[in-house]
Amino acid sequence: MPIVRTLKNQQPAMGIKEVSVLCLQYRSFQFFWSVALLILLSPSLAEAQRDRVGTASISGLVLDQETDDPVIGVEMSVDGTSALSITNDQGEFRFEEILSGSLVLRSRRLGYQERTDSLSVPEGALIDVTVRLSTDPVELEELVVEVRSRLLEQRGFYERQRTGYGGVFIDRETIEDRNPNVLTDLFRTMSGLRVVYGGLFGPKVFVNQNITFSDGGLGCEPSLMLDGVRSTMRSYDFIDPVEVEGLEVYAGGGAPGGFSDPCGTIAIWTRIQVRRR
Repeated sequence: MPIVRTLKNQQPAMGIKEVSVLCLQYRSFQFFWSVALLILLSPSLAEAQRDRVGTASISGLVLDQETDDPVIGVEMSVDGTSALSITNDQGEFRFEEILSGSLVLRSRRLGYQERTDSLSVPEGALIDVTVRLSTDPVELEELVVEVRSRLLEQRGFYERQRTGYGGVFIDRETIEDRNPNVLTDLFRTMSGLRVVYGGLFGPKVFVNQNITFSDGGLGCEPSLMLDGVRSTMRSYDFIDPVEVEGLEVYAGGGAPGGFSDPCGTIAIWTRIQVRRR
């Protein structure tokens, strides 16, 4: 009888030991997969962190200061980063997704004086630079920098501006320089446009086309394209100038295909998605 009691007492002890081992194995399994998941997600977390900081793109051209010829094989780098680009046969280079802010651009090639330039890169911008290198230790020309909007580049704004459709192009920098109180302030000084104040919905914009002021006509009302979509918005002043990244004004039917209208077209590109009316 004592032997029977001893066996009964041992069974629970073995069960507790087995459960403890199973719990330890389960926790080890959890820890292993937690570490594995963290390793897999590390690139995504880094990407998300980069997006929060803000990025920009830099492209440019390297020229010989004396001959103005493109310089091939120049090592372009950004101090403090792993970014590296080598100029091609046309002397061109490009950096994608560079962290915005203040940075130092370094240019190096055998046979030329090394050059460093400080840049202030706005978030989301496309920076075009022209770098000149010299074989002699002479004073170099200043870096030529052109800042473009990534949004306007994607919308074809600069391409239409270069092609020349006879339109008026206003970018964000120009808007900030003019500091309009309302959007129609930008149209008041444009040749061929007339801003008429009053009415239920505020000022309206007309194109002086095939009509004169002497016969009492207001002109022809142009179409409004808001972020590439035709809009029936009653007044341009419903849009805050702060929200506008750029605009294009075509006073006649010579606008590019998507914007063509006999009475002209005003295309507005917003920085913030605007509720269309």
